[in-house]
Amino acid sequence: MPNVVTSPEDLINLTLARIGWKGRIGSIWEGSVAAKKVLDVYSQTRDELLRASDWDFAERNVDLTMLKQAPVGGYIPPTTWNPTNYPALPWMFSYTYPSDCLKVRALKPSPLFIPNYAPVYWRWSVENDQTYTPPQKVILCNVPIAVLTYTGQITNPLDWEADFTETFAATLGQRLAPALVGLDPAKLEAQDAGQQMALSETERG
Repeated sequence: MPNVVTSPEDLINLTLARIGWKGRIGSIWEGSVAAKKVLDVYSQTRDELLRASDWDFAERNVDLTMLKQAPVGGYIPPTTWNPTNYPALPWMFSYTYPSDCLKVRALKPSPLFIPNYAPVYWRWSVENDQTYTPPQKVILCNVPIAVLTYTGQITNPLDWEADFTETFAATLGQRLAPALVGLDPAKLEAQDAGQQMALSETERG
């Protein structure tokens, strides 16, 4: 992708050019035919591709905020389990789910020593806690001070790696081509693959 992509409009215009659309957009919200078609698939395509691979630029590591904790020693009468006060069984801790999290990659305890060259990863589960109004997505685990590694929803093209930008443009083009120019997406995919192969051979040469 020879041009520098600094905004969604840059990427969209490069994508429109590669599928043969005669024209450019000034804003994704402008209401033109092309802009309307792009709005139908842009965010969905971006998030789908972010989830598809563990892109380095999209990795986030955060200390989770605890919502609920099982009683020390377990549920021994008169203390009994109830979903309002305690995490879903058999988990000991319930944490908030980050608002920008597209995919959980791993969960680990907060390290005692930094750096930790051999972190131990723990089991976890994502559920909707129905005791909140509205229901709240939570992360359940047995880690008392948990650190979450996840794929973040990175929306600014300036933060993307070049290979992600190229993959996004190619995939977006395949989804827009049938609606805008009547181009078979399979042919466009083959064309994109050929361009990628030629680029790889140039880089090796």
